[in-house]
Amino acid sequence: MGHHVSTTTKGARLAVLVLVAFSIVCTAALAASAGRTDTTTLTFLNAQDPGTFDKVIAGFEKANPTIKIKLETLPFDAMNAAVLSRLGQKDTSIDVYEVDEPRVAAFATRGLLLPLSDLAAQARGNVDPNALRITTFDGKQYTMPRWTSTQLLYYNKALLKKARVAYPTSNPKRPMTWQQVAAAGKKAQRAGAQWGFTFDQVDRYYQLEPLAASAGGGTGLTGQGNLTPAVTNPGWIKAFNWYQSTFKSKVSPRAVTPAETAALFGAGKVAFFAGGPWNAPTFDKSKVNYGVAPYPYFAGGKKASSTDSWSVGISPFSKNQDAAKKFVAYMTINPTGSWLASSRNIPVQKQAFANYLKVMGAGTRGKQLAAIMKNELSHNTVHRPQSVGFVDFETIMNKAFSDIRNGSTPKSRLNQASQELNRALAKYRG
Repeated sequence: MGHHVSTTTKGARLAVLVLVAFSIVCTAALAASAGRTDTTTLTFLNAQDPGTFDKVIAGFEKANPTIKIKLETLPFDAMNAAVLSRLGQKDTSIDVYEVDEPRVAAFATRGLLLPLSDLAAQARGNVDPNALRITTFDGKQYTMPRWTSTQLLYYNKALLKKARVAYPTSNPKRPMTWQQVAAAGKKAQRAGAQWGFTFDQVDRYYQLEPLAASAGGGTGLTGQGNLTPAVTNPGWIKAFNWYQSTFKSKVSPRAVTPAETAALFGAGKVAFFAGGPWNAPTFDKSKVNYGVAPYPYFAGGKKASSTDSWSVGISPFSKNQDAAKKFVAYMTINPTGSWLASSRNIPVQKQAFANYLKVMGAGTRGKQLAAIMKNELSHNTVHRPQSVGFVDFETIMNKAFSDIRNGSTPKSRLNQASQELNRALAKYRG
C-alpha cells in the first residue's frame, strides 16, 4: 500500500519551503548590500598626450578602490574653449580639469573653479611655495600646481660637425645669443641640414614671451591687474623682427605646427631645437645624437626662459567634490602620486622633484641637462602675467605671432594686436 500525504500537509510543507527560500534570498541580498560599496566615477578633462596619466590613475584607483577616473582628452586650444563653454553653462559632467597656470585668474573670476584652501594647507611644506603662489588669485588657492617647466637648447651633433660649427657649451651660465643660433643654423643648412633652427611651440606665447623679455620688452601686459597691453615697445619690435627673420631666411620651417616640430629634430632634420626637458626622453628613443645647452638670449639683453606649467582644478558644479579633492591631492601633494603624475615633466612636489633630478641626471648628458634646468629655474624664469584677461591676451597674441611668422610686418602687426587687446581687455577694467 502506497504512502499517502494529505493535500493539507503538502500545502503546509510548500509554504515552509517558500518561506525558507525567501529567507535565504533576503539574507543573501542583505549580505551583498552590506558588502557593496558604491563606485564614484570622476571625469578628468585634460590636454596631454595619451599615456600621460596612466600610472597616476592606476596608483590612485588601487589606493581608492571606490573611485574610478574617466579621462576626457582634448587638444590644448579646444580644451580651454570647452571649459569656458561647458562650465559656463554649469555642466556637471566635468569633475576635475587641467588649468594652464596663467588662466587661473580668468577662470576664477568667471566662477569656474572651486576654492581649495584645505588642499593648500596640506601642500604647505610639501610643494614649492612659488608654484602655490602663482595658482592663487585674490588671496585664495584655486588650483593645485602639478608641474613647472623651463627651456633649453638642443643641438644635433652630426649636423654641426659636418658644418664645422663648434658645439655650444653646456655651461648653464654661458648661453648662445639668439643671433648666434640663427647664424650657426644657417651655416648648418649650407652644409646639408634641412632646417637650421626651430622652436618647439613655434607660435605660442608660452615659448615666445622670453624673446620679448630678453630684449627688454616685458611680458606684454602692464598696469593695474595687468590689463593694459604693452606689445609695441622697442623690445617687442626687436624680438619679433628677429623671430620673423628666421622664417624669411628659411632657417626655420614655416608650415609646421607645435605637434610636428619635435619629430623633425628627432628625425635628424634640424640643427638647433629650442624646447623643454620633456623632449629629452623622446629624443633618447630616436637615433639623433644630440647635445644640450642653456636657453639663448639676445646680445646685450637679459637671460630669460619660459616657466610654469599645468595645474589641476575642481569644477564648482561637480557632484563629486570630496572624491575630486582626494584625486587632486594624490597627484599634486602625495609624494608617490606626484611622482607618478610627473610623466617626463618637472614636478613641484618637493620629494618628487628630488626624484626627478636624480632620474634626469643619469649619464653625462643627463647631468648637463639637470644643471641647466636648475640654473634656469633659479635665475632666468619669466612668468606669464596673472590677469583676468589672460585668455583674451594669449588668443590675440598667438594669432599675431602666426601672422608675423607668415610675413606680416612685425611693427604694424603688433600695433594691430595692441588695438585688439585694448578692445578685448576693456570689459575687465571696471
